[in-house]
Amino acid sequence: MSDKKIGIIITLAIIVFVLLLGNLVISIRQELDYNMRKESGNERWLQVENRILQIEEKVNEVQENGRNS
Repeated sequence: MSDKKIGIIITLAIIVFVLLLGNLVISIRQELDYNMRKESGNERWLQVENRILQIEEKVNEVQENGRNS
């Protein structure tokens, strides 16, 4: 092979390596973002669950007071 072809192959290999590295960085960022959003969503659902439980307790109290009256 001539030096020109070797240079082209090395250049293409470097370009492919840079593209793969960029893809890896983007994938890691997306995974971290997904995990942050998932945790945030889990916390929100826990808040909703707690509110439902509070409402159920209030409904039960009202029902008990209605029976005792």
